[in-house]
Amino acid sequence: MAGQSFSVLNNLSSIDAQRNLYFSNLGLSKTLGRLSSGKRIVDSGDDAAGLAIASGLKADYTALQQAVRNANDGVAIIQIADGALSKLSDMLTRAVTLAEQAASDTVGTDEKATLNIEYKAILDEINRVVSVANFKGEHLFSVNQAYTKSIYIGDTQLASYITISIGGTNGAGTTALGLTSGAGATMSFSSIATRDGGVACLGLLRDAIASVSQWRGVLGAQQNRLINSVAIIQVQAQNLQAAESVIMDANMAEEVVNMTKYQILLQSGMSSLAQSNASAQMVLQLFR
Repeated sequence: MAGQSFSVLNNLSSIDAQRNLYFSNLGLSKTLGRLSSGKRIVDSGDDAAGLAIASGLKADYTALQQAVRNANDGVAIIQIADGALSKLSDMLTRAVTLAEQAASDTVGTDEKATLNIEYKAILDEINRVVSVANFKGEHLFSVNQAYTKSIYIGDTQLASYITISIGGTNGAGTTALGLTSGAGATMSFSSIATRDGGVACLGLLRDAIASVSQWRGVLGAQQNRLINSVAIIQVQAQNLQAAESVIMDANMAEEVVNMTKYQILLQSGMSSLAQSNASAQMVLQLFR
């Protein structure tokens, strides 16, 4: 533009000012978009590669958030089963007291019959608890096989499962806990109406309590594993969110400075455009 002559056909100064105004206005628009959204990348053109990376990180973060919920669902299943087993343990402890009392000759026949009524009621309640304990309609104490669930705690990159298991039974209710004899046995172990019955049931109750304790120990170990996995997943999710933040989040202080800069450029650009247009009109002075 050096040495440009006066012309009314092409006002290059005005065109140059308009071009600069366009980019200043575009810069201000992007800056306002970042300030209003809090994001550094408002549209894909701002940083295509960064947007692709950030989208992948966000997907992994979202997946891990759901993984935490999945693991907590597994903890809920275990807590339901453990709660039922805890009550079974309390009832078995009471049954031990009754069987111990019935095994002594200091308790008469009529008293033993009374003790047996409560004992049978305990066995019936154990049967009921074992048969109704469920998670969303699925029986937790299944017959002849363990109740298992695979909990997915992976992300979009790698699959990862934790399998929880509630020990299988060989039957339902008291049979599952060993409180009745097998087929063809000469004596029923579901009664403490006699001294021998009380003594025999004490041994069965001991085995049943040990079985329940073993089940609860396994459940506790699985629950601790799930809780630990939740803690690890939460740390992973936090780190992913931090990585995404570095890419996506706008530096608000920097954008405020940019907004001030573009506002000044727009004002000076408008002034320059006005001067450029005015200089073209000065050609008319030559006709006077």
